[in-house]
Amino acid sequence: MKKLIIVFALFTLFGCEIENIDFITPIVLTDEPSSVLTNSAVLGGEVVAEGGKDVIEYGVVWSENSSPTINDNKSVEGERLGSFSNLYSNLKSNTKYFYSAYAISEIGVGYGKVYEFTTSSEPSCDPAIDNRIDTGVNQINIDMVKNQDPTGFNDGNIEFEASSGFSTARFFLQFNEINKSLPLTGEYKTVDLFDNQSTRSNGEVKLKITDFGLGSLGGGSAPIGETVYVENKDGKITFIFCGVNVGDVYNLSGKFTYE
Repeated sequence: MKKLIIVFALFTLFGCEIENIDFITPIVLTDEPSSVLTNSAVLGGEVVAEGGKDVIEYGVVWSENSSPTINDNKSVEGERLGSFSNLYSNLKSNTKYFYSAYAISEIGVGYGKVYEFTTSSEPSCDPAIDNRIDTGVNQINIDMVKNQDPTGFNDGNIEFEASSGFSTARFFLQFNEINKSLPLTGEYKTVDLFDNQSTRSNGEVKLKITDFGLGSLGGGSAPIGETVYVENKDGKITFIFCGVNVGDVYNLSGKFTYE
């Protein structure tokens, strides 16, 4: 009986305080943008606390203005607590964007940190003829482009080999993409090593030429920082070269297509 009286007294004493709890907007974290290309980027975030009321919607917002809100571009990814990271497409080329993760409850909208990123540009050249490469030494008409698994260490997880039945030269482009997916539209910078074999190449490519024919120049690899442009149209991949240096003698201009 005494215990019951004490509990009732405590409830009477603190009941008003319990009824006047201050709820807050959801607490949200924004991931740094990654894999930023010409028309796409990987964006994400996490709802780490609901603030006392259920989160009915969360996702990302982005805009060309420095303070994106749910009234701008928005993608809904879930509700309650959760984290996500997805590829977002249909962005404009050569454009600075601002983006943030968000979450909505009946208290209001919580936003994470705002990050900015700039999509890459369109190609600096427009080769008129497909499947033709000017190497700076000779001109090669490409008649075969195949998709295959790389064989060497730190060669990523997807490789394209281009060749001609009338030349001993072979062109190799290697990427490190999530689930071996095809590279997306955008500028890819040449590297000698991929930073992390477990993540998307983040706009990186390894480019090399082999040529073991009689009187050939032997091939070579592209130095760090050359630009190869990739155009992905529903799985039809075109590789565009606008004066790309490879080895000591090659300077590639032209394009070839895998489909």
